[in-house]
Amino acid sequence: MTRIFRFVLPLFFLGVGVVVFIQLKSSGPEDRPASPVERSWPVEAATVEFKELAPTVRLYGRIESPRESRLRAALAADVVSSSVLVGQAVTQGQSLIQLDDSDARLTLAQREADLAEIQAQIKSENNRHATDMASLRQDEKLLALAQTNLDRAMKLAETQSGSQANVDSALEAVARQTLALTIRQNTIEDHPARLAQLRARLKRAEAMRDQATQNLERTQITAPFDGRVTEVHVSPGDRTHPGEPLVSLFDMDYTEVRAQIPNRYLTKLRNSLRQKDRIRASTTMDGVDVPLTLVRLAGKIESGDGGVDGFFQLPPDHPALELGRTLAILVTLPAEEGVFALPVTAVYGADAAYRIKDSRLERVRLQRVGEYRNGEWGSWSLFRSDDLKPGDVILTGQLPNAVEGLRVEVVESRN
Repeated sequence: MTRIFRFVLPLFFLGVGVVVFIQLKSSGPEDRPASPVERSWPVEAATVEFKELAPTVRLYGRIESPRESRLRAALAADVVSSSVLVGQAVTQGQSLIQLDDSDARLTLAQREADLAEIQAQIKSENNRHATDMASLRQDEKLLALAQTNLDRAMKLAETQSGSQANVDSALEAVARQTLALTIRQNTIEDHPARLAQLRARLKRAEAMRDQATQNLERTQITAPFDGRVTEVHVSPGDRTHPGEPLVSLFDMDYTEVRAQIPNRYLTKLRNSLRQKDRIRASTTMDGVDVPLTLVRLAGKIESGDGGVDGFFQLPPDHPALELGRTLAILVTLPAEEGVFALPVTAVYGADAAYRIKDSRLERVRLQRVGEYRNGEWGSWSLFRSDDLKPGDVILTGQLPNAVEGLRVEVVESRN
């Protein structure tokens, strides 16, 4: 009996506990699940306004000069002095390098002596010709006299009054005088040819004298224009040879910025240049904004290039420049109609943005036109879109969880 009681009693208490739990649960208040509340994300937005705006494009170029000269030695000589340093500004005609001129002076003296000799020969030839012309008349008279003597001797010989020896002597005199006259005439006839030869030698001597003078002048290397020295290749004591570089410099009044323009902008820029429209650009040098103007496009595309090089003119009062310096250029393109500006933070991916409609995000497609400088707001971008209309509100901030249909709340809006 005790064993049965010990087995039934626990079961009894367990059953009573189950009944009490069921009654308590059925009589308690009913638990209802709380309905979830959707979160609204605070965002910044901008209102779309379609306008006629001028897009900009950022390019990278380098400073060049179409008048960059490398002055070379024209003759072999020793360097006596160098009066310029790299980076120094020079004026036109200023002495840069002085070469030893002793050899050049000796050569010039020889050429001047050769010239004086030929000039004396020409003078002698003219005097000789004048003498020959005067002697020609005397030779003609002597020949006539000899002929008269011959005629007289022959008549005397016919009458037996003269001898044959006299006739022979008279014949010899006539022959001798005829030969002298012929030689004189030939000498006179050859005078123009001899004079022409001497004058040709004179011109050759003058040319060699001028060349020697030029070589003497070339021993002093001077600046061909107002410019700035970029390289000095020699020092005093060096031996130069013809064609060897001495000094490199560029004309500071002929500097420009060369930058490659992508192919997608070329048509608009070519049309503007053809119509003589001014294409403005700007860059920053040493913290100073410098205006630029596109003046021409290159006539050749190098292999592998993705565009055509453009040349931008600097203003006359531009700051000091260094060739090869790299600059960021902002080019203002011709104005576009029906475009709107957005900050770069409004763009998701390459060509998408989110419109805010009824406090929810809607993804729209964009077509990028170019960059745009939006005054105090900085650098924005210009777009077109068939999905937007004036007055639409666009999300301008970057949301990591931005998706179609996300609930947002605009806390700041701007145009």
